[in-house]
Amino acid sequence: MTEQQGGGCLVAVVRPVVVAVVVPLRLLWELVVLLARGIGWLCDKVLLWPLRMLWRYLLEPLLRWLVVIPLAWLWRWVLRPALEGLWRYVLAPIGRGVRAVAVGFGKAVAWLAYYLVAVPLRALWRWVLVPLGKAFHYGLWRPVLFPVLRALWLAFVWAWRIGGRIWRFTVVRPCRWVRREVWWPVKAEIRRVAREVRRALLG
Repeated sequence: MTEQQGGGCLVAVVRPVVVAVVVPLRLLWELVVLLARGIGWLCDKVLLWPLRMLWRYLLEPLLRWLVVIPLAWLWRWVLRPALEGLWRYVLAPIGRGVRAVAVGFGKAVAWLAYYLVAVPLRALWRWVLVPLGKAFHYGLWRPVLFPVLRALWLAFVWAWRIGGRIWRFTVVRPCRWVRREVWWPVKAEIRRVAREVRRALLG
């Protein structure tokens, strides 16, 4: 019995709050939605519907009949035939002529290069350079230059070996003897004297 009374008290407290706050807010929301629908309907009927009608029955036909269809007709019956005729009767012959001129020029350059460069060079190699090379090889290189250069090379090798031996006996060995018999003892004595002087001065 006490729990039912407590629940009834809570309902009695909450109900006025709901009636005073929630119900007005809900009514306000419904009013806003209704006004928005009305404004949307009004804008559609007053502004958008006339614009749609204007586009559908005036602007679109005018655009189609005054711009699109004339441009399509102009392209189909004037521009495309003109371009095709320009290509067929002007540009294509010019292209063929340019290609023929380029091919002819290439053939002429190749012919000139062959007969003015390749043929003279081949003749020069066959009738001048090869005989001169053979004459040089058999008339001057084998009997004269090769023996002379070989003798010079052998003399250079012999002189190099003799010079090496002379250098070893006159320079290397005396320098080693001086280093071993003079420099190292003098160096050791200088170190010993320096140690003695340092010990005498510093204690």
